[in-house]
Amino acid sequence: MKKVLAFGAVAAVSTTIAYSAEAASHTVESGDSLWVLAEENNVTVESLKKDNNLTSDIIVPGQVLEIDGDKKTEAKEETSDKDNKEVKDTYVIEAGDTLFDIAVEFDVSVAELKEWNNLSSDIIFVGKELVVAADAAPDAATPVAEPATEVEKVEETTTNAPAEEVQEEEVQQQAQQQQQPQQQAQSTNTNSGLNWGALAACESGGNASVVSANGLYHGLYQFDAQTWQSVGGSGVASQASAAEQTQRAQMLYDQRGSSPWPVCGSRL
Repeated sequence: MKKVLAFGAVAAVSTTIAYSAEAASHTVESGDSLWVLAEENNVTVESLKKDNNLTSDIIVPGQVLEIDGDKKTEAKEETSDKDNKEVKDTYVIEAGDTLFDIAVEFDVSVAELKEWNNLSSDIIFVGKELVVAADAAPDAATPVAEPATEVEKVEETTTNAPAEEVQEEEVQQQAQQQQQPQQQAQSTNTNSGLNWGALAACESGGNASVVSANGLYHGLYQFDAQTWQSVGGSGVASQASAAEQTQRAQMLYDQRGSSPWPVCGSRL
């Protein structure tokens, strides 16, 4: 399925390899994604989108893309000396990234990434900035002083206030406290505690726009068109956002459990 594009000569300067290539055309096949094409041709997803006037990461079979290998000219030197690597405190998530891949890249654990970025699951979204170094994480040892709660303010500022005012404020506070659990219940799916990031990593490598080689299965959770539409989706899953794909995967789980994912369902 993968195509090798025709490139110009490769030149070596000192110990650094610089990649250069002439612009070439590529016809999209089933299973192709911008991330895969960028990796194969030593360019970035952003340059592919810019060169082809794309406003999203979605590509379709039969579409012709222009790929300019000159867009990525920075060479990478292989070295076992970690001190020679540029130290970064944050990282912007790209298409195809998973927490595991990012953890390996920056020599940290997935648990540390989740702790530093206040993540409750392995699901991440393209464009979000992650803290990837302990030095950049919030200092848990020096908690920020929280403002006084409304009850404390009432005690501090209304000690001599009329009893009717204090009672009215307490009633309002109780009403707000009763509404919060109801709002949370409405916005939280009953199966949101499952590890959807692990399932997505197993099914699609965490790539929301990926399409299987036979063109039948789409997106993070590899929906076929019929199953996707049975849970309210339109078109195919690879054309929807990662958030919508996860929401509809949770709906499918409510209906059928993990059976739609006979191999990767054990990751949930």
